[in-house]
Amino acid sequence: MSLIKEFNNLRQQLDRLFEDIVREQPQLGILAKARETPWSPAIELQETETTLLLKAQLPGIKPEELDIQVSENAVFLAGEHREETKTEEPGIFRSEFHYGQFKRVIPLPTSIQREQVKAEMGAGLLTLTMLKANPALPNLVKVPVALVIQE
Repeated sequence: MSLIKEFNNLRQQLDRLFEDIVREQPQLGILAKARETPWSPAIELQETETTLLLKAQLPGIKPEELDIQVSENAVFLAGEHREETKTEEPGIFRSEFHYGQFKRVIPLPTSIQREQVKAEMGAGLLTLTMLKANPALPNLVKVPVALVIQE
């Protein structure tokens, strides 16, 4: 897990480096296009004894613009996040917003009761509460053996 954090920190440092280069050298603005990557919401998945709790950061996205689908073992999130870049001279005013469609499949560590999923959205945070599926009971039935007495 710490290796992932190290890679994320390195990526953030490289992003800042390229932003500084572009800011100091406007003629190199083409580099800004090279660093654009598809946006994907950050998630957090928690497990309790009876539920799975999935949180997704979706700032600026309205609930009616989301497509949420669940299966027994995964959650599918899709929607659109908007991006707009403005630069005005003089004084260079800059405003950036993301845009573009996103799709994300989140595998679940255990099966859920997909008919019982509850979704709530507030302050740019989507929360899905999912009840875990009851563990499958073995389909074994004990068969008694009758003793037959032969004469």
